[in-house]
Amino acid sequence: MAAAAPLALAACSPPVELRGNLPDPEAVAQVVPGKTTKVEVTHLLGSPSNISTFDTGTWYYIARRSVRDALSEPQLTGQTIYVVQFDDTGVVKSFQQQDNNDTDVAMIPRTTPASGKELSLIEQLLGNFGKFSSSDDKKKTGG
Repeated sequence: MAAAAPLALAACSPPVELRGNLPDPEAVAQVVPGKTTKVEVTHLLGSPSNISTFDTGTWYYIARRSVRDALSEPQLTGQTIYVVQFDDTGVVKSFQQQDNNDTDVAMIPRTTPASGKELSLIEQLLGNFGKFSSSDDKKKTGG
């Protein structure tokens, strides 16, 4: 009975979810700035979680750990980000590790203006009259 009690309690613990790419610490230790190439980084760490949009020479490896209770939203327990920057020749320029970076990024609610005129529903409906013809009209005109 005493041996079964810890097992029963362990079964009740909430599951830990790991999302993203968490490379092996031994592989991370082998990445040396000024020496390791993109091919070697891919071999050691795998594919990056994200590549910078404006600078394709910056790779991100992101892993998040969270715990989920039965009926609640997942709670973030830890986050690790590896930022690998390459120079123009494809060699690691810098390698940074950021742990538990839980900075909340605020979204800006404004919208991007579109060029052109905004048409109302009535203008859109009336603007379509005469643009479409039936199949009988096409036969008469040879189209």
